[in-house]
Amino acid sequence: MSKFVTNWKKKSLFSKILDILFIALLVSMLFPQGRMAIGSFINKMKASVMQPETMSNPVGLKNADFDWDLTSVDNQSVNLQDFKGKVFVLNLFATWCPPFVVEMPGIQKLYNTFKDNDQVVFLLVSNESVETIKKFVEKKNYTFPVYSTRQRNPEAFSTNSIPTTYVISPEGEIVVKEIGALNWGGSKMVQMINDLLP
Repeated sequence: MSKFVTNWKKKSLFSKILDILFIALLVSMLFPQGRMAIGSFINKMKASVMQPETMSNPVGLKNADFDWDLTSVDNQSVNLQDFKGKVFVLNLFATWCPPFVVEMPGIQKLYNTFKDNDQVVFLLVSNESVETIKKFVEKKNYTFPVYSTRQRNPEAFSTNSIPTTYVISPEGEIVVKEIGALNWGGSKMVQMINDLLP
């Protein structure tokens, strides 16, 4: 013990602070709330810095990929085929997912930029109930369109991770596929969508 005390006394104040922070981090990882807080912090940092990238090889969608029934929070039915020929931003999410919660302000900002353009469509889709989704967006005051689905995702939108976000061109190609929280409200994304518009 005396060796520890001697070493501790020799350390600089900065070194002592780093040691205490490291120990606090380790202890917080033992509890679910601590892991959640750390994960949320990391996602916030990522979403504030990282912006989406265009795929070097866009993926063409098949007709079957557009056959997907969705239900809005107002209980209106739509099908992905309704949006063929438009740019659409498709986000697969769950209300309980911390990275989704972190990236939502950016998606709202992007939606606000294009909400009056009928050539750009936003589809935020969860397999949760309409009631759960509606309660979540109302509590957070989000105005982007959200949908529920009970169908299995089309093959092109099959993913094991949420949130996963796709941007589809008017030609029916996936030009962006990103997993996790990113900064969707940045100027890079606005330019990317403008470049896709006819």
